[in-house]
Amino acid sequence: MNITPLDIRKQIFKKSFRGYDQEEVQAFLEMLATEVEHLNGENIELKEHLNVLQSEVHHYQSIEQTLQEMLRTAQQTAEEVKENGHKEARLIVKEAEIRSNRAIEKARTQVHDIRTELVELQNQRDMFLSKFKALVQVQTDFLNQLKGTTFDVVKEDIPKIEDDATDQDDEDA
Repeated sequence: MNITPLDIRKQIFKKSFRGYDQEEVQAFLEMLATEVEHLNGENIELKEHLNVLQSEVHHYQSIEQTLQEMLRTAQQTAEEVKENGHKEARLIVKEAEIRSNRAIEKARTQVHDIRTELVELQNQRDMFLSKFKALVQVQTDFLNQLKGTTFDVVKEDIPKIEDDATDQDDEDA
């Protein structure tokens, strides 16, 4: 049951012989009506304030929800970036391994080629030395044969060689 200040002001009591003082009752009812009026006004203000606060709470709840969604999105993005970083790092490592394997294989091939070339050069050296030794041996044998042979030099042959040399000089001039 809602009692308004107007209801309090219009309330009429029966009169009795030994009843209350009417002026005193009227003054009390007026004071009570004023207090109820004041409380009703305060109640309306509090309801309005409550509505404003509820609106703000709803607004902050909305902001909180948005922030939580943003935080979840940021965490997901951070995880994705982290995972992409790991993937990229694995790719870089894999590429480096491939490059290093290629470099190692190339180096092995070069070492093999150098060793092959070295063997070929050693073979060429050995062949050259054996040919040179054979040549030296042939020349030594030839010189030994010449040592055993005596040459009779005839004095008549010597001028002939000189004449041939001068004839050739005359022809050149």
